[in-house]
Amino acid sequence: MTEDSDEEAIKPKIQKERDARLSKDEDFSHRDTDRRRIELRGFKRVKVSDIHLLPDFTPKHDERFSALLEGAVSGEVPVYFAAVPVAICVPFDLDYRPDLQPVGKQAIIQMIDDWGKGQFHNLSVYQRGKWFVVSDDYIQLFAALVGQPDYLPCWILGKPDSDLVRDVQGPMAPEDVPKLLGFSDSR
Repeated sequence: MTEDSDEEAIKPKIQKERDARLSKDEDFSHRDTDRRRIELRGFKRVKVSDIHLLPDFTPKHDERFSALLEGAVSGEVPVYFAAVPVAICVPFDLDYRPDLQPVGKQAIIQMIDDWGKGQFHNLSVYQRGKWFVVSDDYIQLFAALVGQPDYLPCWILGKPDSDLVRDVQGPMAPEDVPKLLGFSDSR
């Protein structure tokens, strides 16, 4: 046997072993193939709310957002709900890239999966000039950048002043704001 014929004889065996391994490890008959692949490769699900607790995975602190949030919860800052174009939503921390970390990628995929099931997550934003600043909901923002919807559902801290924002509702009743923003009874 020549070297070429040895290689040709081995190829079907290697392909058969590879196919057997794939069929054992990855079941592509699932409707949610991407999520299943991630689970099979050893990643585990992390709640988006827990992601900022990981070391070296925390965005810069936004003092203005914190002050507005505190004011909203105390009833001093009005809160509106609206559809804000993705194109004018910007992250506060331009260097924070959850999409470059394995756990961040997983959370982004999980968010997109939730949206596919009709489980939308509202972002909390504030307006700075013509932009709407995202200071806390980076996973939702990065998921939107992947999925590219036209608008994002947002709680806007302070009265919005933009012709591009759609379906503005509010201001919300101050007593409802803590619950709407995801806080338990903070009063």
